[in-house]
Amino acid sequence: MNRRERKVAAHVMRRATLFSALFSGLIFFGLSAPLEADAEPFTISGVTEPYQDVSLGISIPGRVAKIHVAEGARVAKGEVILELDQQLEKLEVERRKLIWQSKVEVESAALQVKTLEEHLASTRDLYKTTGSVNREELENQELEVALAKAELARLENAEKREEVEYNIAREQLDKRTLRAPFTGAVAELLAGVGENCDLDKPLAQLVETRRGYFVANVELGTIENLKLGQTVELQLQAGADPVRLDGKIVFISPVVDPASGLRKVKALFANKDGQIVPGVTGLMFLGN
Repeated sequence: MNRRERKVAAHVMRRATLFSALFSGLIFFGLSAPLEADAEPFTISGVTEPYQDVSLGISIPGRVAKIHVAEGARVAKGEVILELDQQLEKLEVERRKLIWQSKVEVESAALQVKTLEEHLASTRDLYKTTGSVNREELENQELEVALAKAELARLENAEKREEVEYNIAREQLDKRTLRAPFTGAVAELLAGVGENCDLDKPLAQLVETRRGYFVANVELGTIENLKLGQTVELQLQAGADPVRLDGKIVFISPVVDPASGLRKVKALFANKDGQIVPGVTGLMFLGN
């Protein structure tokens, strides 16, 4: 083999080695792909929150006169939690009610109108048939009827105004009662009997725990795998052992937190038996 033939043979060997390496790499990556598909689901850590958590107050100052429920008690929507002193307001309601329901003046005015109208009808009849009544007397009676009707209308309007004032008094009385705006549990009572309350001071903490939120802050790359309404699997702490349950994505923050670069996500889950206590940590599982 001469020198030129040896160079050609060496070049062919180098190309064969290169193709062999490339082929081996393709086989390696081809075999590795299925292993990635079998990897564990991606997890996101977060914390649970109650479905509703509200501090309740009253829009007028006063002194707490009675507390109807204990801390931790479950209350229905509209149920009374506590009352401020309301003796003066009750008396004002009764006074307004008596004024409104008093029909003496209206009934008297209506009777007067009826009597004057009957008298006027007789006078008109005499004026037309016998002429025993002059025109001036007829006009005076017509004026009396008109004035009596105006007085009746004034009294009827006054009665409507008295009804409005009675309803206002009832509203003022009702404002001194703290009622549950939704069905939930009284997490904390923030005032005791005899304590003076300032305007809009929180008096009770009401939470709804029959449903809850799993809240997590998620990286931008991961958020692409989440959509509103999507069902996800959650693992939440319940006593000594964690439980797994389904949740539904109901909120994806439209903004990114500038400090962390994360977006907030909320998944709603059912908690009818109350086994998940708000505030515990948990995990949300996402497939590949």
